[in-house]
Amino acid sequence: MRHFVLSVLSVTLAVSLLALATPAVAQQVDFGDDEGDWSRDGECDDKRFIGEGMTQTPLLDEDIGHDATDCAKAFKAGTITLRDVVTEDLVQDGINFGTDGGEWANDNECDDKRFTGEGMTATVLLDEDIGRDATDCAGAYAAGTITLREAVTQNLIHDGINFGTDGGDWANDNECDDPRFEGEGMTTTALLQEDVERDATDCLQAYQAGTIDLRTY
Repeated sequence: MRHFVLSVLSVTLAVSLLALATPAVAQQVDFGDDEGDWSRDGECDDKRFIGEGMTQTPLLDEDIGHDATDCAKAFKAGTITLRDVVTEDLVQDGINFGTDGGEWANDNECDDKRFTGEGMTATVLLDEDIGRDATDCAGAYAAGTITLREAVTQNLIHDGINFGTDGGDWANDNECDDPRFEGEGMTTTALLQEDVERDATDCLQAYQAGTIDLRTY
């Protein structure tokens, strides 16, 4: 009888400890406050989390810890979890996506200029972000919203305009650097003659979008 009582007590204690374990995990997450611009909108905007309960808009550092109600509710519902930051090279489909070491990693947009597509950021693409936005880029690649970019190595001609190749230092950065053009799709840095016909992809995309045109002077 004594052994039976001890066994029952042991089982009861184990169940009690297990029941306490789940809340303890949740209590370890500091959801912060609701001081963010996008708090209480039914979506979690805190980039520390990932899952279907997250917003689909770009995630900003300024919203970390400032969407507590939305994120806590989604976390409790199981539609978001804490994000695992990729610290070792992530390789999928033979592509080395790198790590999450970039400044703009985990913001729902791919910032790696090796890729192209609607899942890319619309901001300037920098060499320093190559291989440093793994989670965003791998996710977008799997979703089919980005693909590996094919560099233009032969003259690209459209509407009778020779856009040239992607042989320039500033090619594939989301801005046109060819001084033959003008418009809001142009880079704001100094235009150099050496970039004439050497930024084909950027300039063609901007031309087709109507944000640049050939200079008339």
